[in-house]
Amino acid sequence: MKKILGIASTVSVIVCLILGTIIIFGNPDNPTHKFLLPKEYSGWIEVVFDQPEFPALKHEGNYIVYEVPPSGKIKTSSRNISGSMVFYYVDYNGQKTKLPETVIMIHGLGTSSGEIGNADGTTTKIPEKLRFFVGTKEQWE
Repeated sequence: MKKILGIASTVSVIVCLILGTIIIFGNPDNPTHKFLLPKEYSGWIEVVFDQPEFPALKHEGNYIVYEVPPSGKIKTSSRNISGSMVFYYVDYNGQKTKLPETVIMIHGLGTSSGEIGNADGTTTKIPEKLRFFVGTKEQWE
């Protein structure tokens, strides 16, 4: 009986360690999207995916990094993958500051994609886009 309890206890510890590691470090199948915004940026962000003529997004561990230019527009050869999002302002020296959590700063978040039927019977693919507004509710309205 002691041997069975010992095995069950060991298995429980191993399962807890695995679950804890997934919770702390994230699931590689669901990366976190890290948006690096110009300092004090306010405006629309638009990411167009699956554009082979543009570079892939960078990866830092379990983060997919979006370096947002002042225009707010990014085109990438990467595909869109679901996952959580984090946002940082980056100053001219590369110093990162997380967006304030006391004020809702992300509005109108949505994705779009599809196909358009052409007169000749063919279809044209509309690339997947991610679009959202960064700023206060007053700025968004």
